[in-house]
Amino acid sequence: MSVPSFPQQSPSSSGSSRRLTELRAGMSVLSSAAADLQVGGQPEVRVLPDGRLWLSEPEVAVTAADVYQAARGLVAAQLHAIAQVSGQPVEDHALAWLVTLQTNEVMVGLEDAVREDDAA
Repeated sequence: MSVPSFPQQSPSSSGSSRRLTELRAGMSVLSSAAADLQVGGQPEVRVLPDGRLWLSEPEVAVTAADVYQAARGLVAAQLHAIAQVSGQPVEDHALAWLVTLQTNEVMVGLEDAVREDDAA
């Protein structure tokens, strides 16, 4: 099964170096998410004085853009894998996820409104 590649940040960036940074950030995002679900240990992440994040497991400093690109790549790979297994187009799954997220957003907004009303 082929996995979609991460989009490059800018044409001037070094391709393989940028890809490696995004892969490391993606691994950190994935391992952190797994740890949140009680799988494995929680990796250490520190904020450096220049605003970058230090990911202790791959021992690399990354920017917010690196983490964002890595997260996009992880979601794209997941959507692609689900489409391959289900035999349905990626679009069907992406739209279903969006509807679910939008519904959750509405529910959180309603819960916040109820809390505000209760507090008043």
